[in-house]
Amino acid sequence: MKRLFNPLVAASIVLLASACQKLERIEVSPEKVALSEAGQVSALSVRGVTADGEPVEKAEFTFASSDDKVATVDAAGKVTAVKSGAAAITVTSGEKSAQTPVEVVIPSAITVKGAPFTLTGLGSEAVVESEVQDDAGRPVKDSKLEYASADANVVAVEGNKLVAKAVGATRVTVKSGKLEQAFDVTVKLPEVDTVAFETVPATLKVGESAALAVVAKGTDGAAIQGVSFTFSSSNEKLATVDATGKVTAVKPGAVTIKAEGSGKATEAKLTIKK
Repeated sequence: MKRLFNPLVAASIVLLASACQKLERIEVSPEKVALSEAGQVSALSVRGVTADGEPVEKAEFTFASSDDKVATVDAAGKVTAVKSGAAAITVTSGEKSAQTPVEVVIPSAITVKGAPFTLTGLGSEAVVESEVQDDAGRPVKDSKLEYASADANVVAVEGNKLVAKAVGATRVTVKSGKLEQAFDVTVKLPEVDTVAFETVPATLKVGESAALAVVAKGTDGAAIQGVSFTFSSSNEKLATVDATGKVTAVKPGAVTIKAEGSGKATEAKLTIKK
């Protein structure tokens, strides 16, 4: 028995299939786009699905960016970073649409709070607060910062802490990825209020030597490290003193040993015996 082709039945099958393929939802991947360089691209993967979650074949989509100054999107769903900021990509198919947020963060500069720095006193410290900012002036979270001193003998760097090692000046550089920022650091001594001999013998025999110790103190009475002293004898025929403060007895008699540093001076009497 021959089966006759029924156009009405065929049309019903097509309509039924079409109904089963009705697009109810648009799925976009990734759910959020994060871009960190101008010109960086992220391609969106899009599909339409039915109410049952089945993919809709041959679904057509259009794309639009809420802010082309932040990120653009082409007809294929390719998102391109332009400038730091936030935008949203809208994907549309018929009456259905979906959005994917886009965050563009382009590191642009490092700012250093409080620079340049002056450290007063050897061993003194300062903590540096630096921040990476994007080209919209916003802080870039979780940025890794690395510090380095041009002269660690003057200023040492421990993490983001500066430590004064010697009087002088140097530059410290902070880096984050391709960005870097340098700033000056100066080390100086506190103002000296007084200087005094710590150890000085009352007498020396001819031919004997002794090392003289001098201390400089600030207005608070605290000792100041790093002060340089010059020494002199009132009579080098009786006793000499070198640049390190080593005094040597030459002939019997009485002399005055003088120490000067940072504009302050102190004296000590010394008797030379046979």
